[in-house]
Amino acid sequence: MLKILREKVQGIVIWFIVLAITATFAFFGLNDYFYVGNGQRFAAKVDNEKISWAAVDKLYERVSQQYGSEIDQKSLKDQILKAMVQRVTWLKAVKALGFRVGEKQVAALLVQIPAFQVDGKFSKDQYLKVLAEASYTDVGFRQELSQDVLLGQLEQGLVQSSFTMPNELSNAVALLDQKRDFGYMLVSVEKYQEDPKVSVEKIQSYYETHQANFVKPEQVALEYIDLSLQDLMETIKPSKEEVLAYYREHQAQYTLPERVHARHILVTAPEKIDAALDEEAKNKVEGLLAKLKEGGSFSDLAKSFSEDKGSAETGGDLGWFVRGQMVPEFEKVAFGLTPGSISEPVRTQFGYHLIQLVEHKDSEVRHFTEVQNLAEEQLQRERAETLFSEKSELFAKLAFEEITGLTSAAKQLGLKIKETEPFSRAGAGDKGISDNPEVLKVAFSEELLKQGRNSELIKLSENAVAIVRVRKHYPAEQQTLEQVQKQIQQRLVFEQAKVRVKEVGEKCVSEIKNGTNPTQMAKQEKLKWTVKSDILRASSGDVDRQIVMAAFQVPVLSSVNRNVKGFVLPNGDYLVVVLNAVKLGSLVKMDPETQNAYRQGLTEVSSQLEYALYTNQALQEAKIELLKAPS
Repeated sequence: MLKILREKVQGIVIWFIVLAITATFAFFGLNDYFYVGNGQRFAAKVDNEKISWAAVDKLYERVSQQYGSEIDQKSLKDQILKAMVQRVTWLKAVKALGFRVGEKQVAALLVQIPAFQVDGKFSKDQYLKVLAEASYTDVGFRQELSQDVLLGQLEQGLVQSSFTMPNELSNAVALLDQKRDFGYMLVSVEKYQEDPKVSVEKIQSYYETHQANFVKPEQVALEYIDLSLQDLMETIKPSKEEVLAYYREHQAQYTLPERVHARHILVTAPEKIDAALDEEAKNKVEGLLAKLKEGGSFSDLAKSFSEDKGSAETGGDLGWFVRGQMVPEFEKVAFGLTPGSISEPVRTQFGYHLIQLVEHKDSEVRHFTEVQNLAEEQLQRERAETLFSEKSELFAKLAFEEITGLTSAAKQLGLKIKETEPFSRAGAGDKGISDNPEVLKVAFSEELLKQGRNSELIKLSENAVAIVRVRKHYPAEQQTLEQVQKQIQQRLVFEQAKVRVKEVGEKCVSEIKNGTNPTQMAKQEKLKWTVKSDILRASSGDVDRQIVMAAFQVPVLSSVNRNVKGFVLPNGDYLVVVLNAVKLGSLVKMDPETQNAYRQGLTEVSSQLEYALYTNQALQEAKIELLKAPS
């Protein structure tokens, strides 16, 4: 909730939207608990604490405003009830552990939430206004915020106490950085579809058995008028004088900040200072500084000794950067140097740096000729946004006045009436207006289909709106055998080819297991045998991802029999993979920066799992009763 409140200003998005809609209840489902009869005015009990149906209904109203009618009411209420039960259970567990949150702590967080601020400062009037819009009371909101902080304490406590043992890191690297050598051949379905032989009787039988698969779905064809910001921008052609005046009024937008171009040499040292390692790194960097003072080339020394792999290859070159792009300690020194000078060793969280300033540029206003096109586009956009707002209001008004046609609105707004090809409830698949989710919601509505009315103003995107009406309606219809005969023939040929492909693939696997050379096997079946070496699990090079994934599923059985396995791919092809060698990832060969990244990633995953297990255990130990809604 804190994250949501800090990042979103569009009202208060209730905490349980995250829990109910986006959280995966991997350990908790409604079916795990029992329902008791209806007639009681509460929805659930967690131990002795009750959750009322009134509370569920109130929260449902808030959430449904966020999602409209696209979510099933019962499903949404079930999810809300789950989230409320989960939240109550966790709060009880946290309080039992002795966690507490004081009023001053809540107040301190409250004033930091941007939604409650005006000009960067907390405003009580703004605070009360936002709460009123979200149907909150001051007391109720503070209570929920306090609960969020309480739950956050538990999560952070578990997350921050998690750690990774050296052997765990070593095992993870061995697995994640594992490389495999393998060969493979692909038995293609396409190869066995060249000579289709399907009888008329089989086609007839398939059609009679699968008639439901050959029903042409209900479709509609629309006519519509639309208005977009982009279209309006193209109609606005400001003069050069107008653009120049805009440029002068908005010079701050075209001002380049102070910036520097620098090189560096990095000698890494642990962020949490280890005296011995820190002294070793410091001595090394001071030795490099001495070489530089003796006339050594900064670029050559960076290439040979810098432990920042990204910049070492280019002589330590970091390019241009502005304030705020580097860590503060580094930035302060870099911006204080004169061109050509070299700093003393600078300690940051990454280690020790030597910095050479290449060039420094003060803040400057870009010349009009440089930014003329940009200024013109921004002026066009500003004018178009004003026009778009005005026309959108008129757009909706005119379409409502002529409720069963678009001619008058199109004429007054200077818009062209457009038409779509017929499409089903699933859309047209062309990424046009017929695929827009908001259009699909209304295109098959009774109001448009049976009453022949215009839709209300539809928001296609942030900068485009439309009004649609049904031009023609096509009810669902059963297709005849003649209409689908070719389609059925192709399907049957494909199914026959899949069977044949699997037979050939399984034969290859069997014979290779029994000692046949894979190259000879491929030649015998007129297939291509391909060999790959040192392929990583996450490889995204010239080997198809499906093949890489399959290669890492081949078990290492023994050195006597070939490690071979067959896979039926989603498109029907059959893949035969022979594993030749497995090379485990090595922690010893990994640079400190990468080691640290792996350690942090593994610790994060472990902490998330620990938190999930703890909260699941709280659910398992609680006495939970879920009740049916009153009839």
